[in-house]
Amino acid sequence: MTSKNFFFKVMREDLRHKIWMLALSALGSFLMLTVAWLIWRSNQAGVEEMAAEGIRFRGMDSREYLIGETVSFFREYVSMTGGIVAIAGAVITGLFGFRFVFHKNMVDAYHSLPVKRDALFASCFLNGFLLWFLPFIAFYLPTLALAAGFLGKLGAGGEHMGRLFGAAALTLATLATVFLLVYGLVLTAVMLSGNILNTLVSMAILGLGGISAVGILYAFFLSYMDRFYDMWNWSALSHVSPLFAAPALLYWRMGTEGGLGSFMGKLAVDFVLAAALGCLAWLLYRRRASELAEQGVKNRAAKTLMKILAGIVAGMCGWMLFQLFVGGQMLAWGIFGLTLSALLCLGVLNIIFSMDFKAFFTHKRQMAAVLAVTLLISFAFNWDWMGYDDYLPEKEEIAEIGVWTGEFSNRYTLVDFQDSPLFRMRFQDTDAIYAYLERAIEEEPRGVWINLPTRVTLKSGRSYYRRYCIDSRDKDLLWPLLSHEEYVEYAFCISQEMLERCEKFELQRQGYGEVFSLRDFGPEAFWTIIQAYNRDVLENPEGAFQDKGRRLASLEFNAWGRAEISTMVRISIYDTMEHTLEALEDVGLGEWAAPPDPGEITAISLSLPGNYEEMTAEEMTDLARKYYGLAGDQEDQEEQEKAELFGETIQATPDREFGLLPALEITDRALIEELWALMDYSDPCRSDSLFREGGVEVSCLDREGNSLRCYLPMGVLPEKYILMFGDCS
Repeated sequence: MTSKNFFFKVMREDLRHKIWMLALSALGSFLMLTVAWLIWRSNQAGVEEMAAEGIRFRGMDSREYLIGETVSFFREYVSMTGGIVAIAGAVITGLFGFRFVFHKNMVDAYHSLPVKRDALFASCFLNGFLLWFLPFIAFYLPTLALAAGFLGKLGAGGEHMGRLFGAAALTLATLATVFLLVYGLVLTAVMLSGNILNTLVSMAILGLGGISAVGILYAFFLSYMDRFYDMWNWSALSHVSPLFAAPALLYWRMGTEGGLGSFMGKLAVDFVLAAALGCLAWLLYRRRASELAEQGVKNRAAKTLMKILAGIVAGMCGWMLFQLFVGGQMLAWGIFGLTLSALLCLGVLNIIFSMDFKAFFTHKRQMAAVLAVTLLISFAFNWDWMGYDDYLPEKEEIAEIGVWTGEFSNRYTLVDFQDSPLFRMRFQDTDAIYAYLERAIEEEPRGVWINLPTRVTLKSGRSYYRRYCIDSRDKDLLWPLLSHEEYVEYAFCISQEMLERCEKFELQRQGYGEVFSLRDFGPEAFWTIIQAYNRDVLENPEGAFQDKGRRLASLEFNAWGRAEISTMVRISIYDTMEHTLEALEDVGLGEWAAPPDPGEITAISLSLPGNYEEMTAEEMTDLARKYYGLAGDQEDQEEQEKAELFGETIQATPDREFGLLPALEITDRALIEELWALMDYSDPCRSDSLFREGGVEVSCLDREGNSLRCYLPMGVLPEKYILMFGDCS
């Protein structure tokens, strides 16, 4: 009989012993596909009735909703449920498809057949794939037909059918790639090992070792590098470990993260990796000795690499774990944990790979080398031998910089981060850049500080990222960067596209607000205000963000980014923002563009924190100076800076229940008007917290008995009021 005939006979004979796998695969596919579809279909019965009656569902046409959800079923549900079947099938068929290599009598019998090893491998490999694929496709196609019939019932056209079949085809390709990826990994582990135990251990190290090494390195960067900023490409790093890449690919398919083009790139990379693992398994099988059956791992290069990788990861994990147990980064405990974990890992692997309990301390030189390398890596992070935190390029090497902080923006949720100044900003004043970088690495900030992610691009074309903590006293170094046009445009300017879904806005002042519907007010009028605001912040950032005016009102509304992420936007309106004030006048909101009338105010209460009823006059005045930002000497100045919370407003509305008493109540008309001219009249916004000195919340009473909330900026209260506090003691 020819080798060709034997190939198909071997396939049939091998398949005859795997009927149980076929039945299990069919059961899993039936439950995860057809039954899952029927359950989903029954859950949509109510929406289907609404579609038949022309009733909208969740703000959209019910028919369109069902069509979209049907397509999503094959993108999301099938990716999840079918992925479970594919991964489980790959592990089972991989482990048991070549079960004969684990038994001496069986391997001799198989290798005595008049068929080449390549053909024997191909027949068993193909059988394993078909055991998953044929039952899966047998239930996948009818499920797809049911879905197409459902769309036909809804009156879907050719475009919708195309979307359905396209989604189903891409999901099938994804599941096939996932199966082959895990299948190739399992077969590679099988060909390296002589029994199931060694196969499982090899599969775990080969399948998860790479991403485990990346994960522990990431943990070390987070723990030891104070200025580390995460810009790692986790999408690319996922491919280093097949057992991590497979579920990651399913996750990306469920959301098609990054767009279809990005997903197709990931799919192609994983398919190439699956093909490489399959070829590696084939090469290992060709060179596999029959005597390996019922033994451990004899491939010296493979087991050495696996032990080194596992030993380093285990040692670094032990270092961090024991330091975590003692509640601090104590060097001695770190060394102990590293040594214990690495030795245990290497010793256990020696036993498993050799299948001999006496082999724990074999390969002592290898153990010592792994310990030495792991200690060097840990010490390098502990003492920053790489100079990561304190890296400062020469001024002549710097080309440009980009920065971003949510602390200086009018958005309260990050939208369109890929367009942020961190990546797009091209600030090229090297003197200002170097002064900022030099100060940022000098020492840890004291008191109040701000996190500022930073990208530095060198003239060589290389960019590096850091998260610097800038002391509040160095705000002047930040102004050239954060007032740069590209930064201001992203952080503060609002485009018309961002307002397409905006339905209302609110103007606020003195603790009260008025809501305006855009349907009644007019989108064009609102856009006029926003355009004027954009012009103000771009042309006069000093007037918009520094201490050069009074806050008259604040404007609040919702905006949307390109990724359909919404954010609340709060804008402070200052009397220095000429274009915004003019726009408010033009659209009939002039009352918000002028200071409120002080004639309506009958009393202003100035408070102090805590229980001061038994203080002396001198203690009261000292407390008042500190609290209102008028402290004189250096020690008091540092205390004041801490109290300011980096420009944030101190809220101290009189409240006897919580110990905030109205120490000084101003009712004299002349004094009221004097204080009123110093006030900010609305709550501070996010953008007010960095370059302004903050303020103290002040309670005012109007003629109708309403309590109003205003703010007295730090450092502006005249001395005579400070002395009045002393008279209250």
